Amino acid sequence: MKKMTPLGFCLLPEKSRHTGRSVVYPHYMREILSHAGICYETIPFENLLKKISSLRILLTVGETDLSEKLKTALTNFINSGGAWISIGGACGMSDLLGVDVLPPSYQGWSRGVSSIGEGYLRKIDHAHPVLQHVNLPLHFFGGIAVKNTRGKLLADALDVHQRKTPRAALVESRKGKGRCLFIAPDVTGSIVRIQQGLAVTRDGVPAPDGTAPVNEMALKCDDSIVLDWIFDRRGIKGVKGYKAFLDPVADLWREIVLRSIFYLAQKQKSPLPLLWLYPRNKPALAHMSNDTDVNVPERAERLIQVLGKAGVHSTWCVILPGYEKKLARKIRESGHELGMHFDALEDNEISWSEPAFKRQYKGLTRLFRGQKPLSNKNHYTIWKGDTEFYEWCARAGIQLDQSKGPSKTGDVGFLFGTCHPYFPLDPRGSRIDVLELPFLTQDLVITAPCELADYLLESSLKCHGVAHFLFHPHHIMGEEVEKALLETVKKAKDQGMEWWTASEINAWERSRRNVSWKDFSISPKGFKVSLKTECALKDATILWLAPDSSGLKINGETAKSELVKRWGFPFFAMTSNLPKSGSNILECIL
Repeated sequence: MKKMTPLGFCLLPEKSRHTGRSVVYPHYMREILSHAGICYETIPFENLLKKISSLRILLTVGETDLSEKLKTALTNFINSGGAWISIGGACGMSDLLGVDVLPPSYQGWSRGVSSIGEGYLRKIDHAHPVLQHVNLPLHFFGGIAVKNTRGKLLADALDVHQRKTPRAALVESRKGKGRCLFIAPDVTGSIVRIQQGLAVTRDGVPAPDGTAPVNEMALKCDDSIVLDWIFDRRGIKGVKGYKAFLDPVADLWREIVLRSIFYLAQKQKSPLPLLWLYPRNKPALAHMSNDTDVNVPERAERLIQVLGKAGVHSTWCVILPGYEKKLARKIRESGHELGMHFDALEDNEISWSEPAFKRQYKGLTRLFRGQKPLSNKNHYTIWKGDTEFYEWCARAGIQLDQSKGPSKTGDVGFLFGTCHPYFPLDPRGSRIDVLELPFLTQDLVITAPCELADYLLESSLKCHGVAHFLFHPHHIMGEEVEKALLETVKKAKDQGMEWWTASEINAWERSRRNVSWKDFSISPKGFKVSLKTECALKDATILWLAPDSSGLKINGETAKSELVKRWGFPFFAMTSNLPKSGSNILECIL
């Protein structure tokens, strides 16, 4: 069998300091690929010339000057049937990519590439598989300014006011037997900026329709959002005057990258395996958190009953002084998880501090009879500064935070652009070892109309994410809120979504990240690859994007498979238990 690399990712050298660049946080592409579970190999730039002939698809991020030898090798690679996805960089290969880099409008003192600035991707080819999931102009932040010259224009770039420009956003070109996809916007920088927002040092700007008065002298998560009140929200059918963030913009950008990979793999008839996001081939998940706030025992008892009726286990974010130990034990014995609800509502340096966080963490550990809380959500979504809070969590042992979410009626939904758990970056780009799982809305009926649930579930399902709903025990006594909770749970289950606690999501996501793909090989009979696991993964699902299949095998045994559609593409899926510290041989027989 011939060894090959179905997908190689090469991080291009960044520009020197004080030089303008086309992308920021380009290494975040590894987070995108690792979370998706794709079989890929990181190719150091200095090894690219040597490795390029063994690749089927090359993915690069950034703009740099290539040597003449590498340019020649890259051209030969495409002409002979390879595929190249270039994000934010033409690399002196305009003829191959079909675009020309545009100069600045005025040539003054400047260094670096000509930036596309802030704007929106608008699709031109509505039927193209890479863009079929995009239903609105897609907000981006930065990138390289180019015009389409010799390729097929799939999407152009609107400016920040959604006015037309001559700039291209997505271009496809064909050379010889191969293909190229050029993506002008800064995908990695846009995703990080949307997900994490700006550092919170002062009140944000409120929505112009009066539905999200975030300027209330209380610094919190939604003071940091960068999405637009006008262009990034949509109305809900039957609810007059109401708009919400109904589209997970960051996840849609992720999907453009993934669809680009699958599209080229399909066109080049190149097989590609991946470890699916969830066990049992589930299309998406749902999660419920319950913030205890005023800690009224009768309302907690009622919520336990309602959750039992709904048949779900949730994560209770407990605020001090919390419930009596007997009630806390009952919550846990009912199958629910006890988490932390950090209270820094008082506007002073003492309440928002790491010592205060540690005191509350220790107090809750005593209340939980020595069991340390694994997850946290900040009361009232209070947030100050940039990523310092994540460092507090990491040092204390909090592995998953869920503070990023709406506090107002008009900013519910995907205000941080995602419903996937992700590892945040500090300002210098280093990954912080705390998963963030944003929530999408607080109590339906109280905070937002019930009709919102359908939209949030639909979007979460389409992008295969985690639909996170927050319900407070304080509001559960109302019949309408109880009804909304029960209906939301049922609708998610009816669409194949399981309800998991925060600890279950954290454990699964971290376990599936500790896998590695090795030794991909191809022969006329099919394909073979080794999947190494450090943690046991029960009912893990492997997907194969392959031209055809008469059988899938794992460790020599035939596995039952089914044809499913994920991210708009057909995959053969097989489910199996992957052992701890094991090397699993996966085969796709043609």
